[in-house]
Amino acid sequence: MADGLVSAVVETVLGILGSAALQEIGDVWGLKDELESLESVLGAVQLVLQDAEIKQRKSRAVQDWLSKLKNAAADAENILDRIATEGLRRRVDSERGMQRKLNSFLSKRNPLVFRLKMAREVRKVRGKLDAIAEERIKFHLGEGVVENRFGGVVESRQSCSLVNELEIYGRDEEKEMIVEKMVDRMSDRDDLSVYAICGMGGLGKTTLAQMVYNDERMTRCFDLRVWVCVSDDFSMQRLVKAIVESIDGVGCDISELDALQQLFREKLRGRRFLLVLDDVWNENHELWDRLKEVLRCGSKGSVLMVTTRIEKVALMMATIGVHQIGYLSEDDSWSLFRQRAFMTGEGEESFAAIGKVILKKCGGVPLAIKALGSLMRFKSHESEWLAIKESEIWQLSDDENGVLPALRLSYDNLAPQMRQCFAYCCLFPKDYVMEENQLIQLWMANGFVPSRGQSDLHLNGHLIFKELVWRSFLQDIQINFRVIQSPKTLHHLSFIPGFSVEIPDNIASLRSFIVLDEGVQSWRQGISLLISKQQYLRALDLNRYSVVEKLPNLVCKLEHLRYLTMSCYNIKMLPESLTCLHNLQTLKLMASDQLLELPKGLRAMKNLWFLEIESFHSLLCTPPGLGDLIYLHELSIFIVGQDVSHQIDQLKELNLGGNLSIQGLDNVGNIEDAKRANLITKNNLTSLSLSWTIDGKKFHRTL
Repeated sequence: MADGLVSAVVETVLGILGSAALQEIGDVWGLKDELESLESVLGAVQLVLQDAEIKQRKSRAVQDWLSKLKNAAADAENILDRIATEGLRRRVDSERGMQRKLNSFLSKRNPLVFRLKMAREVRKVRGKLDAIAEERIKFHLGEGVVENRFGGVVESRQSCSLVNELEIYGRDEEKEMIVEKMVDRMSDRDDLSVYAICGMGGLGKTTLAQMVYNDERMTRCFDLRVWVCVSDDFSMQRLVKAIVESIDGVGCDISELDALQQLFREKLRGRRFLLVLDDVWNENHELWDRLKEVLRCGSKGSVLMVTTRIEKVALMMATIGVHQIGYLSEDDSWSLFRQRAFMTGEGEESFAAIGKVILKKCGGVPLAIKALGSLMRFKSHESEWLAIKESEIWQLSDDENGVLPALRLSYDNLAPQMRQCFAYCCLFPKDYVMEENQLIQLWMANGFVPSRGQSDLHLNGHLIFKELVWRSFLQDIQINFRVIQSPKTLHHLSFIPGFSVEIPDNIASLRSFIVLDEGVQSWRQGISLLISKQQYLRALDLNRYSVVEKLPNLVCKLEHLRYLTMSCYNIKMLPESLTCLHNLQTLKLMASDQLLELPKGLRAMKNLWFLEIESFHSLLCTPPGLGDLIYLHELSIFIVGQDVSHQIDQLKELNLGGNLSIQGLDNVGNIEDAKRANLITKNNLTSLSLSWTIDGKKFHRTL
């Protein structure tokens, strides 16, 4: 099925066409007519998109039509990005004093050749869109129908032990019953008791476990409490390592299972512990028996509590009982709904009657209630409430508890760009930890975040993230998602070497490529080959992909790249050609212990927002003129030098946040020079580290 994101893609392309920068390029390069023609046909198609995205739910023909439209709109976006990138490159060359007469008329940098080629490409994609626009007549767009399935809800983050009990209703009795059972086990002679909480997705198993885990009686009764999210990957090595890391609060470098088990036993020996394994799926009895034996190293009365959706898993693991979590009562359901829908009390009197009818369709499932209540918070007219109440989605659903219809309605009411940002999360596997900042940077790289100018991009991304959290989309929700359906038109791909059957080397249309694990040498060669075929790549994450000795030239040729994370293992200098990535917004350098120098021409990367270096202790200097990067929001290190382009006043106009280390402060001449850095105004900084050298001795201070 084509998704509901076509309107977001079309909206993005129309936004680019309407931008002042592209209009200026169109005027200067003689592309105005072609660009206006493209804008006209996309505007006409946009008028019928909402109806088409509804009708696709019952029509395979409309699904195919939307799929063709999405691909054509993506082609248009690629062409416009090429035009904008070439304009940016020529502007940077001019500022560098590098504008020069081309020797060959046939050079690809020749303005006339480029203009003719782009005009031809624009007309070509416009022809595709014309044909697609004509085809819509066959589908009588304008008559809407609805679908009975939700297109996909993704995991946003691993579960954790923290919980806000002020937002929880109807679980107090269940919590008390479980806590009392745990306390009773204190005198048990067995060295490990296992208790299971079981129930369908969305009922609040994790929430109930969090309430038990954080009860003060648990703190008193157990010497140690540990919380681990298990999910699909029930491997001994990962679980033991995760438990050790949770106990210590830091990462563990040990990878061998025997060594991990020995360390694990040392951590638990002689201590009564409460261990929560959240979201267990694996039904392999042998694996569970092996883990159970490893856990028999604590004091008598230790308890393991598991949460699972699968009754077979609960019965297999539990030794002291299984708690089947219940649905919320009508009163508790209403309390949760009204908390979400009427935060200030406004509208409750007017819409309570309709709200209670809608609420019955949620079947007492907290997730559905929260999602629907969050949606209704933004509905201020009776007609809007009645539309949700009478939606055909409720009748067509085969989900008796109302979870999927509630989420579908909430999803349909998201703005197109917000749906696009949400759908992007499907790149990450279940329970993968997605950091907010990283996710926003990837959204920015792909042009998903709407803005009126560069300065509010990150803020708008943050607002989208908060909105998705508020509407309960970024929660622990199960999905059934297949990312690869048509490899030739695939735009976003995450890759786990060893888990994937083969590297899909026939793909040449990627916008995002994320490597989620290391892999062996043969995988690395295949990954390099795949990257070399991508012309329009915007986000590339090679953090888990070891680059030996030097950065491959293929990365420096990705002129449309906005987001780049890479391992700098064994690299001492980055190539100057990296500065040709004029569109780059995020540059993250990992495993950079041996890095001595960054490219000197970094100041030319005018769109850079985030320059993050994981380990900068070997760095001898930072590039000159960093103050020219007016959009820079995060800078890991700045080394003060003696010449003008390295002095501390380069920081003056930068609105920096995150963690900043300033070194070489002995090169600051006087207090007036120091004041010119305007550090006192940089309120978004999380931490500030200051270093200087006097008479050969190094001094350091962290604020």
